[in-house]
Amino acid sequence: MIKYYIILLLALSSPASVLEAGAAETIPAIRLTANDIVQDSIKQVRWSTNGLFAVKWSYTETGAQRMLDFWGKHAGEKVCIQVGRFETPPFVAPGRENPITHEDWQADWIKRRTDKFINLKEADAGAVVAGLKEP
Repeated sequence: MIKYYIILLLALSSPASVLEAGAAETIPAIRLTANDIVQDSIKQVRWSTNGLFAVKWSYTETGAQRMLDFWGKHAGEKVCIQVGRFETPPFVAPGRENPITHEDWQADWIKRRTDKFINLKEADAGAVVAGLKEP
């Protein structure tokens, strides 16, 4: 009888069962293109003294609205941003209200329409710049 329980236990803990239980979740992503970005706003800068970089840019009105729509649809969820061959690690999309001030940050942001990726390795920063620029 114990032999059957051991066989059942082994079957339930087989690698296939473990893999099914840990299947990767699907994370929503938005792909930025050159049409979303004001081309002369793209800047790559050294971010720190240890060789990391930042890439900064401004969105076009259409690109900014796409981002707001994406964030709004996925507020509080893990999301990614794709640019060319670069993809951000998953992060939680912002909600409409700033959790500290309880103000609608989007009204101010849509006036500036800026964004940036920070703490990038030089190769990743180059990939982001290439992905944001017109082909």
